[in-house]
Amino acid sequence: MRKPAVVLLVALGLPAKPFAAGEDVDVTAGVVTGLDCALAAREKGDLRRLTSCPPIEAQKDLVVFDVAEKRIYRIAGKKVFRYQLESAFGGGSIDFSGKTVAMDTKEVATVEVAEFSITKKPKPGAFKGCL
Repeated sequence: MRKPAVVLLVALGLPAKPFAAGEDVDVTAGVVTGLDCALAAREKGDLRRLTSCPPIEAQKDLVVFDVAEKRIYRIAGKKVFRYQLESAFGGGSIDFSGKTVAMDTKEVATVEVAEFSITKKPKPGAFKGCL
């Protein structure tokens, strides 16, 4: 009976393991958001902060929040350009794989991306469901 309790505690938000330089990263459907919004979402567990992040935050620092791992990634600008991340801000997503190259004091890893694909934010009024 102890195993379900351990799984439940892990699912409820224990912090992710620390990053290591050179660690392989594979993110599926990462949310592109502002750094302050991502830090608040990770700290409080309120994922609505990710998609409701004000546009002023996009001007400061764009990051990718991996909802499954509760990790925050900063993308090195050699392969993925800022305008591509801005196209996914506020409702789009990014899938990428690469390696961590640095870690800052806020536990935000910088990733050198090898492959990526971006799903742009849907246009206002776009069809969002199925019939």
